[in-house]
Amino acid sequence: MKLFIVLAVLVAGAVASDVDSYLDEDVPFEQNGLAQLLAEHGGMVPMGEGRIVGGDAVSINSFPWTLTLRRLGSHRCGASLIRPNRALCAAHCTVGIAGNGFELRAGSTQHASGGQLQQTTTVLNHPSYNAQTLNNDISIVRVGANFNTGAAVAVVPLHGAGAGLAAGVTVTVAGWGATCEGCAGSAGLRAVSKPVVANAQCNTNYGGGITAQMLCAGFAAGGRDACQGDSGGPLTSGTTLVGVVSWGRGCARPNLPGVYARVASFRTWIDSNV
Repeated sequence: MKLFIVLAVLVAGAVASDVDSYLDEDVPFEQNGLAQLLAEHGGMVPMGEGRIVGGDAVSINSFPWTLTLRRLGSHRCGASLIRPNRALCAAHCTVGIAGNGFELRAGSTQHASGGQLQQTTTVLNHPSYNAQTLNNDISIVRVGANFNTGAAVAVVPLHGAGAGLAAGVTVTVAGWGATCEGCAGSAGLRAVSKPVVANAQCNTNYGGGITAQMLCAGFAAGGRDACQGDSGGPLTSGTTLVGVVSWGRGCARPNLPGVYARVASFRTWIDSNV
């Protein structure tokens, strides 16, 4: 689920007031990069603390690969377990912070308690991550010991290298957060399903900025989507991880689908670093 936190941002040149981020409030952005991003994308910035709009409360057993990435005792972003001791996340969640500066919680429907909690040891941000365009918005987070797998904790299979995903295919995003734009966060895990949107259509909707490394999903009418909820969290097709929550504009707005890092575009990099 995308973490969309509404930022009160003062940027020279007066940017639009409806700025939504998928990041928690202490996610670092270079000021110039954020200003340029806002200017270029009309207020679209990465998703922070999670919000699922139009979705349902779910058990972690239904999405056992879903993790909460925590910092300083608070939920920051979502993540997906791809090895017993490694998780896939969004680079905008992890860039600029030491590799041991987070905790990962696995196996709990509640982001603040239960399950298994471990401190991270290393973070590898994609070397071509661009904070201004949010291209290649993906990272690998490692913990010191394997999580104990079972009904509530499981490794998620990854979409194949270069594999396609046709427009209209149903995908599901899961995470923690609010259920409407501007609402308070939810303590429990939520999920929502929506259709894949072709990159060409998504690029038209956003007026540019959609690359081959990105994947879009959402309803033309809006109303059901991730929102200000777990950047870095999983987008799955069945039980296969196809995307990592990255960015968008607002929460479930018409013709503005959520944008994800496309896992199939990064398989070579992922496989060589796990």
